[in-house]
Amino acid sequence: MVRYTDERNAQILIALLKEYGIRKVILSPGTTNIPMSGSIQNDPYFETYSAYDERSAAYMACGLANESGEPVVLSCTGATASRNYMPGLTEAYYRKLPVLAVTSMNSSRNVGNLTEQTLDRSQIPHDIAKYSVNLDPVNNVADASYAELLVNRALSELSRNGGGPVHIQLISNYAATFTTTTLPLVRRIMRYTMENEWPQLDSNSRIAIVMGAERAYSKQQEAVLDAFVEHHNAVVLTNNVSGYRGKHAVRGALACQQLVEGNPKAQELLPDLIIHLGEQSSSYEIMGYLDGKPIKVWRVSDDGEFRRRFKRLDAVFQCSKETFFEHYSQGDSFSDNPYEFSWRQYDERLRKTIPDFPFSNLWIGKQLSGKIPSNSVVHFGILNSARSWNNFEFDSSVETACNVGGFGIDGALSTLIGANLARPDKLHFVVLGDLAFFYDMNSLGNRYVGRNVRVLLVNNNVGAEFKVSTHIGSQFGEQTDDFIAAGRHNIDHFEDRLTRGKPGHGPSPAQAWAESLGFRYLSAGSKEEFLAVSDEFLAEDGDRPILFECFTTAADEDAAHEMVLHIDNTRTLKGEAKQALKKVLPTNALRQLKKAIK
Repeated sequence: MVRYTDERNAQILIALLKEYGIRKVILSPGTTNIPMSGSIQNDPYFETYSAYDERSAAYMACGLANESGEPVVLSCTGATASRNYMPGLTEAYYRKLPVLAVTSMNSSRNVGNLTEQTLDRSQIPHDIAKYSVNLDPVNNVADASYAELLVNRALSELSRNGGGPVHIQLISNYAATFTTTTLPLVRRIMRYTMENEWPQLDSNSRIAIVMGAERAYSKQQEAVLDAFVEHHNAVVLTNNVSGYRGKHAVRGALACQQLVEGNPKAQELLPDLIIHLGEQSSSYEIMGYLDGKPIKVWRVSDDGEFRRRFKRLDAVFQCSKETFFEHYSQGDSFSDNPYEFSWRQYDERLRKTIPDFPFSNLWIGKQLSGKIPSNSVVHFGILNSARSWNNFEFDSSVETACNVGGFGIDGALSTLIGANLARPDKLHFVVLGDLAFFYDMNSLGNRYVGRNVRVLLVNNNVGAEFKVSTHIGSQFGEQTDDFIAAGRHNIDHFEDRLTRGKPGHGPSPAQAWAESLGFRYLSAGSKEEFLAVSDEFLAEDGDRPILFECFTTAADEDAAHEMVLHIDNTRTLKGEAKQALKKVLPTNALRQLKKAIK
């Protein structure tokens, strides 16, 4: 019976070596690599060799890899042993030989603290390994899952793009025990290129195509995706940064916020397979619903990188999305698509019951999203604006975008202005909060701002995102304003900010700045005021850019947020949201509901 080390990170590495069919190992003597050598030496799966000189061992690996055409593993201890691999790994790098150098060491916390036999390998020369990773001790399920991902990335690089050497630094906790008789179950992440035979796609599977940020799809790209959906039981879940706006798009955020534990729809709508496209998403709601579920995940990307957004990744297809969808769209189309129908039916049911939010970003989004002129472009600030408007649908010709790459507060205005430079014939809108606006307000002075720019400023005088009840910052109450949400900046502290910009009062700071630059300024502090001027904001024939400042409150933003979360699952609500419930529930019923929840 083979006994393996009890160090979980080493177990995962050994198990994945088997999954990748890697057998040849050259072991050098040492202490910190005993978990590797002690485990491998008695496992008949491996073909093991000994070399006490690490410099020689690395060159042996080059010769063995070149002649056999197979990857070769090197294992050594800490101190200068690993340094002696460098000449041989340099040879492997320039000859693209698949050599895996596993250098073991004790805790990286000892680096720089005069601990014996501990060297700093946090940076290695560029031309001794294609990829280098630190494999820390595993203490829980999350650690194990991450270690599995890192080893998959490392082993896949041995053969990717012609192959080459890879480095894994295996951290040992000096567990001297070898009581494990069974290696852990691990999942090899497959990478498919045009040179591989691709797996079959189960025609009965429910497939969710989940989109991150992409450029707008061309008509040809839309057509190949449409064909794929029509050949399979699939739904396309889109959000503000999705490039696809075709006939099969379903805005998933509104539904996914309702798909919590206890809602029977949560299981009914769960897919069997996720096909993940694009980069970061603007929809925490869609990602949150699917994250960590026992669902097979395929990623399609030209870069072929292992991006495990859903805590699971089974395969990566290194190709264009057109190539992928065309490959899997052979044969006859289906006359119906029950999975897409279920999603669309649920989404439509929810949209019919969207409540009358208090005056907030959500209410504004509900009013304007369907009225944005066709062929316009709409950008959103991080995060309340992006999240709020994810819930609503636009005309299919309207392009939407958001700075989700860095996912920071800065740059929304400037990005819009840059986008406008490329297409000055289109109306360009941006929706953002006060912190994001003032962060980037200098860009309004750019001399290239055109008359087709429309800025919607939702000013609640605070980072409202930190005040919604689901955010960790909200627990501090009014103190949240002081430093977490940066409240009460950019106002006249001697006058009620809600009166700013109204007849008889001075301009708001945003108004003063915008008007000094030639912008037309509109404002609203209520639903009635908003509706009175919103058409002017949407007009396509304006002679100058427009800033539309809407004064909301953090309390109303929170109340609206609570309401949208519970369209299909009534719970305790706040503020104006409670008032909305009272219109449909008698007082005694509301009391009973609150009592039951408590």
